[in-house]
Amino acid sequence: MDLKALILVGGSVPDRSAPEPGTMGGVPFAGLDVLGASVLERLAQRLRTAGISELTLIGTADQNARTHMERSIYKARADAVWATGDSFWQSAEDAFEQFRQNGADLVAILRVGPYVELDYDEVIQHHVDKRCRMTSVTAPDGEALEIFVVDSSRRGDATTLFRSRLQKVRDDCERFVTKGYINRLQTVTDFRCLALDGLLEKNAVRPVGKQLKPGVWVGEGANIHRKARVLAPAFIGAYSKIRAAALVTRNSVVEHHAEVDCGTVVENSTILPFTYVGAGLDVMHSVVGFQRISHLVRNVEVEIQDPKLVGISPASTVFRTLGSAAALFAVLPKQIYRGFLGRAGKIRPARLPESLEPPATNPGTPDVKEPASGQEVGEFPSSFAVVRRYGEH
Repeated sequence: MDLKALILVGGSVPDRSAPEPGTMGGVPFAGLDVLGASVLERLAQRLRTAGISELTLIGTADQNARTHMERSIYKARADAVWATGDSFWQSAEDAFEQFRQNGADLVAILRVGPYVELDYDEVIQHHVDKRCRMTSVTAPDGEALEIFVVDSSRRGDATTLFRSRLQKVRDDCERFVTKGYINRLQTVTDFRCLALDGLLEKNAVRPVGKQLKPGVWVGEGANIHRKARVLAPAFIGAYSKIRAAALVTRNSVVEHHAEVDCGTVVENSTILPFTYVGAGLDVMHSVVGFQRISHLVRNVEVEIQDPKLVGISPASTVFRTLGSAAALFAVLPKQIYRGFLGRAGKIRPARLPESLEPPATNPGTPDVKEPASGQEVGEFPSSFAVVRRYGEH
């Protein structure tokens, strides 16, 4: 049986003046990393495990958002079609028709949208056993999750589905009720909860990296200063940097190529990829990225103009030069890739003999000496005059 999948990202807002839900900085949550891999990558892995051989993504986003999503699309091994307005749904119809002409038996249609831990093998088997024309996946409370399995021969059913923005079906269809983990991914709070539930093992979102001590995961090439501290549970993404005297604690996530500067405290927060967080700050109960801070408790988002406070990590300039992150992964060998993003030559492994020691009852303040000539990168500069005291915060 030939199985294909059509993934829709966007196209859910009839009022074009209204903001698209499920985004931050204009980038859909589907394209943002959660504990080292994006929602789109994790979805693609589930689909391929169920035997789906080809994925096509229909997306609506501006050029900046596309650049951020290209890395996820490349790693998901999906074909991407970008469309806006009414052409979004016409592109979806065209993709379905192309699958049909290429001999597909079944097409999975799903919008991301919600993150759903669904056993697609079970859904497809249910569809075949019931001899359905179309199967709709619903939550236990009966709410539709915008996930469908459609026989490729039912072109009319698919057309009705697309022209109603996945809200109507031509005839009554079989329903499959999932009991797996569901996150609506409509707000920044939802996005943050997805990462938090992964750290606490409440869902199947597992950190991409090595667990160096219970509850602390570190990605490849991460650089954590020996005088920084990382307290469980926490995740430090690939090629990220945690500078001297920084503290990452209490369910915090620092995604790939992000940087936390000297003396900054990150508590119960997520730092998005390619984000620079300046020195001497307290970041708590927030999601930080795209020069924005979204505070989850106060439900407010603030744009930061000063790049010394919240900016873009210098590593992201490499990807801009090459056009996209996908181009870098596709073209450059691993050794050259490391050479661009780290210092030339050997990259220090993410071994944390001091920073990952279990905290004492009252560990006090790490010693910070006046920097000498030739000091290691990540020490306090001579102009840095304020040092705060933190115990097990």
